[in-house]
Amino acid sequence: MNMTQQKSRTGYWMLFLVSLTVITLLLIFQPEAFWLALPTTVGGFAMAMDWI
Repeated sequence: MNMTQQKSRTGYWMLFLVSLTVITLLLIFQPEAFWLALPTTVGGFAMAMDWI
């Protein structure tokens, strides 16, 4: 894995962690808005794991 791939995967992990935080806060304070952050969370995890 070269350096460019490592940097992009790091960015995807950061995207996943931020969206996971947002989805958790939405579940606590506004559960009906949970679905808004779900695609970003799942997509960020899939890209970070290099499944896409």
